[in-house]
Formats: sequence, structure tokens, C-alpha cells
Amino acid sequence: MEALDALRRVLFLRDADEQILRGLLARARTVSAGRGEVLFLRGEPCHGLYVVLQGSIRLYNSGPSGREQVIGVERSGSVIGELPLFDGGNQPYSAEAMTPSRLIFIPRDHFLAVLHAHPELMQAALRALAIRIRRLLYLVEELSLHEVPERIARYLLAQEKERGACFTLDYTHAELAAQLGTVREVVTRTLNRFRKAGWIAVQDGQVTVLDHDALQALAHVQD
Repeated sequence: MEALDALRRVLFLRDADEQILRGLLARARTVSAGRGEVLFLRGEPCHGLYVVLQGSIRLYNSGPSGREQVIGVERSGSVIGELPLFDGGNQPYSAEAMTPSRLIFIPRDHFLAVLHAHPELMQAALRALAIRIRRLLYLVEELSLHEVPERIARYLLAQEKERGACFTLDYTHAELAAQLGTVREVVTRTLNRFRKAGWIAVQDGQVTVLDHDALQALAHVQD
């Protein structure tokens, strides 16, 4: 079953037995979202938990000027909207489909009832929240302590480490800029600078890292 497989990919549900997973799905429903469709906005009440079946969901916040900061992109097996389930608050960010997506929606009261019935799940969920907080702290560090060229170099190195020296750039320059806390023009200019320096090659949306050491020196990271 696709839904069960998706739940098994969720970090804090990996060790849960099938009975628990089926219990979570007892009141769940499948939700479809087209590209650009908003699942919820920052400040709205939290009605439940989303698990991504397929597609990609962008988590972001926006300021009064309309400028956005992308917090992350969640894909198959990721959960969305879990933070308010634990503190009782409203949604701390907005969520929008980057591509046509399908998700499982588990109502809040049902999810919490299953969680309280299985204390081992609560412990696993707390570990998953700690990992989420570490990711957010890393984002704060990136935005506050590193200049834009460093951030772009670190992003390219992270993609290279995860996917190999040649990979598809998943975002437009505007989307990448929002994720890295800058503007599209700066991303385009920086990538062109890296290309002219011979550090990367870019063709048809494919990026190839040609000079790992140069990017590493700029990014101030170690292998």
C-alpha cells in the first residue's frame, strides 16, 4: 500500500509496527495539490499532519514587502505541519506545492490519540523535532554568518555530496534565491562567476562541479 510505504519513510515512524501505521491511516485522507496551490498559510490553525506521498512542498515565510525566505522543501516520506501539534500554536510557516503533489492528511486529534497510546512514538517524534530544530539552526547560521557566494558554494557542495558531481538544479534561480536568503539576480551573477572561473559547468539545467577544491575553499567547509 502506497500510504503505508510513505509512513514507513517518516523518520519517527520507521520502527512502528504495521498495526500502528494502519491505526494512523484509519481516519486519514488523501489530498491532491496542484503546482502553486497553498496547503496552509503562516498563522492559520493547525488541523492535522501532512505526509508527502509524491511531489514537493515548499515551506516558506514572507515579509510585508513580499520577499520570501524558503525554510525547506519536503518530498516523499516527509512530514509537514508537525510543530503546532506539540505546542498547540498556529502554523509557523506557509506550505505550497512546487509540483503536482499528493499527501496524506491525518487529523490532529486522531494523530495525538495514537501518539499518546504509544509512548515509544512520542520519544521518536521528539527526536525528529530535535533534528528539525538543528536544520533550522543551520539555516539561521547560513543566513547570518555567511556571504551569498559562500552560501551558493555550500549549496552546490551539499548537492554534489548527496547526488554526485553532475546533478539537476531543482529550483529556478528565484526559488534558489529565496532558499538562500538573497535575490534572483545575485544567484544568476554568482553562478555565472563560478562558471567563468571554471568551477562549474551549467547546461540545460544540469550542473557539473569541475573544481571541488575551489568551491570548498570559498565555502570554508571540509570534506
